[in-house]
Amino acid sequence: MAIEDNRRFYYSHFMVLPRSLLLLLPLLQAAPVHAEVAGYFTASTNYLWRGVTQTGDKPAVSAAVEYHAEQGSYLGVWASNIDYGDRTSVEVDTYLGHRFDLYGVGVELAVRNYCFPSGGKYNYDFRPDKWEDRDSSNFTELQAGVTYAGLNGRYSYSNSYLDSGERGYYIELNYTHTFTNALSLHLHIGSQGSRAIDDTQYTVSDQSATLKWGNFFFTASDMCDNEDGRQSDHARYLAGWSVEVR
Repeated sequence: MAIEDNRRFYYSHFMVLPRSLLLLLPLLQAAPVHAEVAGYFTASTNYLWRGVTQTGDKPAVSAAVEYHAEQGSYLGVWASNIDYGDRTSVEVDTYLGHRFDLYGVGVELAVRNYCFPSGGKYNYDFRPDKWEDRDSSNFTELQAGVTYAGLNGRYSYSNSYLDSGERGYYIELNYTHTFTNALSLHLHIGSQGSRAIDDTQYTVSDQSATLKWGNFFFTASDMCDNEDGRQSDHARYLAGWSVEVR
């Protein structure tokens, strides 16, 4: 699905932020005049979210617009096509956050809302019988992260993970090694748990490695769910191109 076909929804959704995002709006009120707006466009052979394809292993096109204040606050909207087999739709995320340094450690606090205006669900394929065919759905996460010497850790929490009404979390650890200005390697490991995925507290992990060369990137990703016949039981490889416009 072309993102341009949904531009009117993006504009209206961006203007009406989820209530939880308003918690961080005071951080933007003191923003200096020297702020900037950045745009991002990405095309790839797949869209993976926490180890799981959101496009049925088909290509994805995404775009984002962000407002950055000089003191570290930011506000943005991101959108991508998604495909859950019986329904091709779009995902629109809005987010608000603030970055600052604390004794040499980078700290980031953020709120992110995931919205599916045409319905659908995250394609976990663990218990598809548990999901309702809704006209629309959304859920919000509170996120906190720290960065030091190329290492980054982040914790994300939702009181209605995947719009299920059940609490859930995601813990991740990332490491970036820069070879040159154009070449870098990004390693990732994550773990999530929620009753939204199963009737009991269920934990599943994913791992990935991404090599970036200029505007191009290549990712190898794997996810372990200890179940037979699940879509996440084999490694996935994707290639893509991303550009930033300021």
